Amino acid sequence: MTQDPADGGRRSRRGFLYQDAVTLLDCLDMLDGHWTAVSWEDLEDILCHRDTVPVYRQVKTVEGAGKRHSVAGVCAPDQAKKRENRTPDTSYLGKLFLGKPLPEGTRFTLIVNETPAKDLYEFVCERGGTREPVGTETRTLIADRLAGLSLRDGRDVGWCIDRFDVLVAASTTDQVEDEARRRLAPLVKTYLGQEPLVTEVDDVLKWLVSVHIGRDAAQPQSKHHSVEDFRGAFEEAVRKVTGQRPDGGMERLMTLQEKLRPAGVPADEAERHHETMLAFRRLQRGSLSTRRQLYGNLADKIFAICQLTQARRRGGRIAAGQDSYLATIEAVSELPEVASGDVSLSDALAVLSDITARCQNRYEDAS
Repeated sequence: MTQDPADGGRRSRRGFLYQDAVTLLDCLDMLDGHWTAVSWEDLEDILCHRDTVPVYRQVKTVEGAGKRHSVAGVCAPDQAKKRENRTPDTSYLGKLFLGKPLPEGTRFTLIVNETPAKDLYEFVCERGGTREPVGTETRTLIADRLAGLSLRDGRDVGWCIDRFDVLVAASTTDQVEDEARRRLAPLVKTYLGQEPLVTEVDDVLKWLVSVHIGRDAAQPQSKHHSVEDFRGAFEEAVRKVTGQRPDGGMERLMTLQEKLRPAGVPADEAERHHETMLAFRRLQRGSLSTRRQLYGNLADKIFAICQLTQARRRGGRIAAGQDSYLATIEAVSELPEVASGDVSLSDALAVLSDITARCQNRYEDAS
């Protein structure tokens, strides 16, 4: 049933960060029993399942004061298309309704990061809630604007409109993550049997997003989690962050300093790497969206460099330890963003430390 990822999935890293955070909230809803499975980069940005019934969810963000989604806007053909191709099927709602199985029970959700205009606001509902019926005038307006759509399973536009909701989420990625953090805290507390540290909850969130949810701008790939899958991912994240197993025992965690030791980095220098990494994490979280996008793209590239170094080491083309570390550092320093001065070398190396701290050891022959 899975098709190519929705066009909306191939957007900027900034949009991906927001989608990732919203997807985490949907996964937490799944743990609360609202969904039986959640997938993304599938038939839509997010696809929630109630057993075999789909809920197609498209995420559309806007930035800047005064910008609001409206019925006209979500029904407007894509202006980037050639004039002859500006048809209703290229609009936000056209893409949301088209090309998908439409069994009984299907619903559609447009997730936005601002309060929409009055006409579209008629479709707003709370997370996990239901909306009131919309007025005939608004329903007719949308049906007229989307006239001509050829839908699957014998459905028409009116059928889709009657099953369409708008969910207003927080304005920024940070605000959505704050909501996720509040919801994660009691789950982590239940797992640990004690109140978690604020940093532990934050790191669990980062682990879930970066390892299990994070979208790849270069290679969109469908991901799917059942309730059991995501509960396992959550428990893995808590173990990785705290070292505590479900039985209360402790697993020894390898620190960044320990991971740098095989690379020949002295203890005092490794400690400075650790401090720089923590400072960078604070800087990144406080950055504006354009800067965060730059750092996100940089992290993707540095992670790829780490994978390449690891592959060369395992293939016998480069020695473990200092040689692997040197090759990684040199490749990072030669990245276009660093060479041009758009990103300082110190920030790029802080990103490398952040990746090293969260991943397996890249500089020695670990299994």
